[in-house]
Amino acid sequence: MTLRRAAILAWPLTGLILAVVATTAVLVFLNRASIRNIDEANLIEIVLPIGFAFVGGLVASRLPTNPLGWVFLAISLCNAIPGATIQYTRYANLTQPGAPFSPWIPWIGNLTDSLVYPAGLATLALLLIPNGRFLSDRWRLVAWAGALLTAALLVTTMLDPELLSSQGPVSIANPTGVAAMKSISEGPVGYGLFLGGLAILALAGASVVVRLRLSTGDERLQLRWVAYAVAFSVLSNVILTLIALFLLPASAGIVVTIATIIGFGIAMPASFAVAMLRYRLYDLDLLLNRTVVYGAVAVVLLVIFGIADVVAQRGVESVFHQRSELVTAGLGLGAGIAFGPMRRRIRPLVDRFLPARARLTLLFADIVGSTQAIVDLGDERWRDLLDRFRATVRQELSRHRGREVNTAGDAFFAAFDRPVAAVRCAAAIRDSVRGLGLQVRTGLHIGDVEMRGEQVSGLAVHAAARVMGEAGDDQILVSSDLADVLSDGVPLTDAGRHALKGVPGEWHLFAVQ
Repeated sequence: MTLRRAAILAWPLTGLILAVVATTAVLVFLNRASIRNIDEANLIEIVLPIGFAFVGGLVASRLPTNPLGWVFLAISLCNAIPGATIQYTRYANLTQPGAPFSPWIPWIGNLTDSLVYPAGLATLALLLIPNGRFLSDRWRLVAWAGALLTAALLVTTMLDPELLSSQGPVSIANPTGVAAMKSISEGPVGYGLFLGGLAILALAGASVVVRLRLSTGDERLQLRWVAYAVAFSVLSNVILTLIALFLLPASAGIVVTIATIIGFGIAMPASFAVAMLRYRLYDLDLLLNRTVVYGAVAVVLLVIFGIADVVAQRGVESVFHQRSELVTAGLGLGAGIAFGPMRRRIRPLVDRFLPARARLTLLFADIVGSTQAIVDLGDERWRDLLDRFRATVRQELSRHRGREVNTAGDAFFAAFDRPVAAVRCAAAIRDSVRGLGLQVRTGLHIGDVEMRGEQVSGLAVHAAARVMGEAGDDQILVSSDLADVLSDGVPLTDAGRHALKGVPGEWHLFAVQ
């Protein structure tokens, strides 16, 4: 599977996870009469998958080579499935007796739950934070120990005859249970496996703290919030689980549920959000900034639309004694028209509270010999050619996920989240405009910029413009900063060292072949 296809797969998988969570929530509502406490409501399986699904979806879609995003998605799915299966078991046996049911339904849920906690995917995720690689080969041994212990827990889960007999008032026999395993799973071996899993989970959490102590600069700022959340989540979960098991066995389920929700369900996803938004972890801050803008606009319009529809429909019913679909359609049209103005009003508020810096790849391009072309073609024919040139450039920007920042005359300024996409777009523009009888010169540079609404500013912008100024006819030049982050699949040739007007230092430039 190509990286592009893998990245596209991330969001459908996130959608599937959210659909399973929604199913659990609906079943909890239907089963509310027989649910006695928050443990039986499967709140862990509702809260935890949501946060991890969004973080995993973001990381997997933007950085498909980082396994951490996919591990987060796997954790979300394996945590969401037990909630739906257990609640459906309750629904089919208590709420709606006679509904289609098989004991294999809760069996699958219990099996997937064992894949995550305590020594499975949860341990692997902690060992891979944040770059998807183990801190060293010694920490890889912790992952192997967790995998072996998880395999042992899976065996006891599959063979325990009474595993599915504790779903509140529901009693379901394990279809793969073996009577002789009862004494093993409930005896010293079973407790030993679980406590060993907690120890491995604690070791994995310690690896994140060790990473923090070894990190410096931006990496330390990015990792600090995540490490604090991991330490809190793991310690609180392990300590409260031990207390519940040995001192408060009657309340073990509720205590562990609360600890897991606060730690892994809320604190960890929130820490990743802070690290990504404030300290540009995974360079996702710009994407999240736009997501917050559009999400806030959608929520505001939805609330206004809902209130207006209720008020208007009551007025219509008081006069005509029936609801009017025309009123709803008219309000929906008004909400659509208001989206643009509302976005412009909310954007400054989001920019004020979210960081205004991002690391982007900047592209400047303009037509070679445009003044002579105006003289040769005349104003009317030149305007027609310029319109076609702009349409061609915008088509390539859209195809390569670039964002047009500014256009002046025949010059374009665009920004990209991904360096390789920017270079490929520059090459596509160069090749496409040749069909119009035009040549362009293009300059690209990567750097930190200030974000103010749709505008981009900073020294990196001036540097990118000056790099373009050094380009020859039909040439694409990139700075050494950009060349350093490009893959070997982008062929470059040395274009020498240049002094860029108004930009400090000597700049080593490279030409795209």
